[in-house]
Amino acid sequence: MNKGKDAAPRCAIYPGTFDPIHNGHIDVIRRSVAIFDEVIVAVAYNPHKDPALFTPDERVEMIRETIRDLEPRARVDKFSGLSVDYAQRIGAHIIIRSLRAVTDFDYELQMAHMNSQMWPQVETVFLFANPKLFFSASRLIKEVAGHGKRLPELVPEMVMNRLRAKLKID
Repeated sequence: MNKGKDAAPRCAIYPGTFDPIHNGHIDVIRRSVAIFDEVIVAVAYNPHKDPALFTPDERVEMIRETIRDLEPRARVDKFSGLSVDYAQRIGAHIIIRSLRAVTDFDYELQMAHMNSQMWPQVETVFLFANPKLFFSASRLIKEVAGHGKRLPELVPEMVMNRLRAKLKID
């Protein structure tokens, strides 16, 4: 991906809770790997009040299994705190965010401006959600899965199996 022989590798982070990862996330990861030299899928968690269904380690494991074919260009890590601090700590100057609706844009634009105030060397790159996966949202996926529905078009089978086990659904 580097344009010149002396160009520094372009490392980007794609932060999120990924609770659980779904096909919308996977689509963004795959498209990001085509743009950047390295993409780190960064699982965000708050050790003091993380209301997530899956632990950070379980989320990392599911993502790792899902994107194994993209290694070494894509990898998974976890962090707590601000995404911009994590990006700065690992030397990634790009934060990838996905946009679905106008409400996403308003929130993400505010976040991008705040991040650039805290660390001017960071850029936020927005990727539009795939129209087929526009309404994919981890919150909705957990709710529907909790009612015993399978979602093959929205989550990989391995993720669906873990959801069913975690939610104790036959």
